[in-house]
Amino acid sequence: MNRPEDLSRCLDSVFQSNKIPDEIIISDDSPDGRPTQLVVAKYPGIIYQEGPHRGLGPNRNACIKYAISSHIIFIDDDVRVPSEFFATAQRLIDSADSKTIITGYEMNYGGGGHWEGEIKKIVPHNPDFWGFQKVPVGNDYGAIVINSTIFPSSLFGQALFDENLRYGSEEVDMAQHAISLGYRIVYEDCLYVEHHPSLVNREKYKQFIDASRLYATTKAYWQYERSMLKTLAYIVLAPFQLAGSAIRRGNVQGVWGAIRATALASRYFFTKPS
Repeated sequence: MNRPEDLSRCLDSVFQSNKIPDEIIISDDSPDGRPTQLVVAKYPGIIYQEGPHRGLGPNRNACIKYAISSHIIFIDDDVRVPSEFFATAQRLIDSADSKTIITGYEMNYGGGGHWEGEIKKIVPHNPDFWGFQKVPVGNDYGAIVINSTIFPSSLFGQALFDENLRYGSEEVDMAQHAISLGYRIVYEDCLYVEHHPSLVNREKYKQFIDASRLYATTKAYWQYERSMLKTLAYIVLAPFQLAGSAIRRGNVQGVWGAIRATALASRYFFTKPS
């Protein structure tokens, strides 16, 4: 959304790859799609569609609807792929079974309100009790790095991205949903992308991050783990943890933000996305 320059750099990297994907599908939430369409017109064979204008989860689903390949990779517009990325993906697909999700890592170049000037290797971390992806993974992967993950298309016949998740937690929600359906996640250190976080849209989506985490974590305990005890404990404790964290940082306004996030997360359970 509203990132034609980022998209152009992303597509340049895709078309400079040793292997070009069988399909390239773009879902665009820009209020005015013409700048994006001008970028897309420079490249052959891309399917362009106006997005649902409801954030990341709905856009990923909009792409799934048109995909016909056996496997799907979701790449955001501020990501660039190395030249061997898709050839590596094909090799990994050829050696995997139909119930395996393959994930890699990203080299994050910061600059998007993260760690300006630094480059960090971001690998999957499992969520802790509060839903923060901080727990180091042994061999039991319950999370992915979305931009370097290969999904078997068969998964999306059983599960789609939760369309309440406009921004934040949609990837860990999908990972845990997939595991509950009998899929397994395998990490491959040879699969990676470069992420150059864009500042465009970041403020717009920041308001959804805490609500997404509260909603997705409650949903995981209730729907995927089927643990009444953890669900009730989380519902009671998580809003206080969020507010308390703001107070410890001296951010009094953050307490009001915690209340808003809790209210929004609660509404997600009773409102179908439109």
